[in-house]
Amino acid sequence: MEKNAAFWKAAAKRGGQILFSLVLMMVLFFLSAGRTDLLLAWLFFGLYFVSLAINMAVFLKYNPEVIEARSEIITGEMKWWDKVYAVLYMLFMLAIPIACGLGVRFQTALLGIEYYVAGVILFVAGWSFASWAMVENKFFEGAVRIQKERGHKVISTGPYAIIRHPGYAGMIVLYLAMPFGLGSLYGLIPWVLLLAAFVFRTHFEDKMLQKELKGYKEYAKKTRYRLVPGVW
Repeated sequence: MEKNAAFWKAAAKRGGQILFSLVLMMVLFFLSAGRTDLLLAWLFFGLYFVSLAINMAVFLKYNPEVIEARSEIITGEMKWWDKVYAVLYMLFMLAIPIACGLGVRFQTALLGIEYYVAGVILFVAGWSFASWAMVENKFFEGAVRIQKERGHKVISTGPYAIIRHPGYAGMIVLYLAMPFGLGSLYGLIPWVLLLAAFVFRTHFEDKMLQKELKGYKEYAKKTRYRLVPGVW
């Protein structure tokens, strides 16, 4: 893909969007916690920042189209259920650092260092799997639609040979890491709600793809599970 001025503008926009979301989560966490002298939390957010920087570098080299595509949200083509999901995703995603911060503030449901290590492992695992999916799939947009103008086709290689929605699976694990990395089990409450939102979107997206995307029905028969191998 040739990288022109329009591409770099889109890349800068996408980078700004991602950085803003990270800073917002940090602000919400530390405000909720009522303190900033939390070294492990700073390290966890630092890991988050490093992962975003690596993502940008990897996508620039191997799948620059995903950066440009995800810089825009095509709301006019979004299905009703995708609009519902977008709202739920934003609410529950931001609720995780708030809940964790409140747990720290009130010194309840706190977790030890061993759980922090588990959080880092979960974060790296989830981030790696989701990133793999985005590198493999140039049609990984923010909104669910059939991208006719880009020659949308079924992707069945890489993580898509394991499950049909590996990007979502990776993000679910990534967000599961946050309560452990930020030190409070309270974060698991909004995470469960976020998990339900991902399942909600996956259900409707899969039905739409089987109906509207050529070859997806055959792919679904071969790759049977949507999010968890052997379960669903």
